[in-house]
Amino acid sequence: MRNGFFSFVLVSLSFLIIMGAGCQDTGTFAVSGKTGTTGYGGELTVGLLTDVNVRAGINTMDFDIDDTDIDDVDYDINVDFDSMSGLLDWYIFDDSFHLTGGFYSMDHEIKLDARPLTSVQIGDVTYSPTELGMLKGKAEVDGLSPYFGIGWGNPMQSNRRWGFTLDFGVIITDSPDVTLNSYGGTLSSNSTFLAELEKERKEIEDDLDAIKFYPVATLGLFIRF
Repeated sequence: MRNGFFSFVLVSLSFLIIMGAGCQDTGTFAVSGKTGTTGYGGELTVGLLTDVNVRAGINTMDFDIDDTDIDDVDYDINVDFDSMSGLLDWYIFDDSFHLTGGFYSMDHEIKLDARPLTSVQIGDVTYSPTELGMLKGKAEVDGLSPYFGIGWGNPMQSNRRWGFTLDFGVIITDSPDVTLNSYGGTLSSNSTFLAELEKERKEIEDDLDAIKFYPVATLGLFIRF
């Protein structure tokens, strides 16, 4: 998906530049560096109307968390989030505060790894480390998701060439798809154990259900050209 992801971003950025060239204040646009809950990224902004801007951006985030308790099992977690955005800002009241709507294309992946050293409960049954072996799981969120938010800062203000922007909002995604498997244990192919492992997978999926309302808080530094 990521090759298509980056190709779509390049096409979107080119499209916005063309749009900006045909709008009021011909040829002006701004580029921004951003950081926040969507990770690190960049953004291109053009003025569509006097009080309306349109933005396209790309973001990435990758980090690890060790020994995280999920449903009574300690997992090492790798978070790998990529996204691109297409957003429209409507400025009301003044030239800074805006309402924002648009979409994020999500490619979010959370990897789970656990090698229990003591007996743990899987589903409704407690198993020993020898029986379990290693647990490996993955939670994925893919696809196009709507975004709604508010923010401050206008890269298209004619009286400034650089400045800061601040955005708060929420991305509404589908619930993550979770897989969970056991490797190297004495029960890895046991049908009763696999049934309990499926219960555990569903419980993890329920625990991660809150991800479908993904909070966004970002700070940006823009330069206007």
